[in-house]
Order: sequence, then structure tokens, then C-alpha cells
Amino acid sequence: MSKDFHNTDPYAGTPDQMWAMLSDQDYWQQKYDALGATDLQWHRFNADESTLAISSTRQVPANLPGFAKKIIGETALVTQSENWRRDGDQLACDIEITTKGAPGGTTGTMKVTPDGNGSTWTADFTIKVSIPLVGGKLENLMLNETQESFRAEKEFNDAWLAR
Repeated sequence: MSKDFHNTDPYAGTPDQMWAMLSDQDYWQQKYDALGATDLQWHRFNADESTLAISSTRQVPANLPGFAKKIIGETALVTQSENWRRDGDQLACDIEITTKGAPGGTTGTMKVTPDGNGSTWTADFTIKVSIPLVGGKLENLMLNETQESFRAEKEFNDAWLAR
């Protein structure tokens, strides 16, 4: 079983402005700090005019009920890889997120498309946890955490773009 996540957010920044934000390693560091992540370790950060390949591991607070903390822990070790590319006048990304102690993870795509004087950021993910009996419960928790993360990232991104 798995859970699907879909999110669409409007942004004041154009795809070019969004690319400039995403290509700035300081943006990622400050975003993760603002979202409460610790122990950020970069495995890869390669940015050029048409591609961006990033991979990192970080500790994030595990806002989980007791049964899930027994599996994941008080904090979750999250590994995230994003491969962005320019695709005509839009940006496209393949993403993979894994959490130590939770077999499975999140895979999906993101797009930033032009929209008037700004853009629209769309994400489509599949969340899967392959643990008998509790996998579905953990998927629901991860879905809720993903929704909250997107809300917090949107606030951060809006503030970054307004600078």
C-alpha cells in the first residue's frame, strides 16, 4: 500500500528566479535551519545553468506518536536527493526521500511552471513504508508531515524571494 501526495503553490517568483533560489546552496542551508533540521551533511551539490543535482542527509524532529518513535526514534535521519533540470520555460525535478528505520520512502516529481508574472510549483509524491501492520499508519504520518513541510517551505521560500 502507499499514499499519494499532491500539492500546488503559487509563487511571485518566475521560474528563472526560482532557479536562482534553488541553485544557491546557502538557500538550502538556511531553509533546513529554519525548518528545525540539524546535522546537515552534503553528499552532492552540483549546479549549472541547466541542471541541479543535490543530495543531503539531515536530522529532523520526529513529531510522531509513541509506536512510531519506537521504530524511527526521537529524531529522523532523512536522506534527500533532488535532480532539477530546465525543461523549456519550466523547471522539473525527480526527488527521492528516505528515512532511516522506515523501509521504503518517498519518490516523486516537482515542476515549476510560468504563471503570469510568477510561477506555480506542483509536487506529486508517492509515500511507501514497507513494514507489516504499521506501514499504513506510518505512511499517513509521513503524508501529514509532508503537507506540513510544504506549508513551512512555502513560507520560507516566499520570504527568500521577497529579499
